[in-house]
Amino acid sequence: MIKPLFDNVLLKKVEEEKATTSGIVLASKEETSNIAIVVALGDSCLLSKDNDGELSEGSKVVFSDNYKKVNFKNEEYYLVNEEEVLAVIED
Repeated sequence: MIKPLFDNVLLKKVEEEKATTSGIVLASKEETSNIAIVVALGDSCLLSKDNDGELSEGSKVVFSDNYKKVNFKNEEYYLVNEEEVLAVIED
């Protein structure tokens, strides 16, 4: 398990299928969007629910292009500073 330090957030990108209005799934080789699920939060994150914030493990978020890519146990994760989390998606 990766445990972020300070105010860093560990994310795992969400692969979203692109489909037409008729439901046909489109294949795409372009870079995916910056939508991810929060895997873990550093202890100093001000946005965490422990600090009466809106961010917790499992939150779906939009993040900026300023990240570090981390490969761990054949999984790809993204490590960002808390300030790089731009929005929480509420489904």
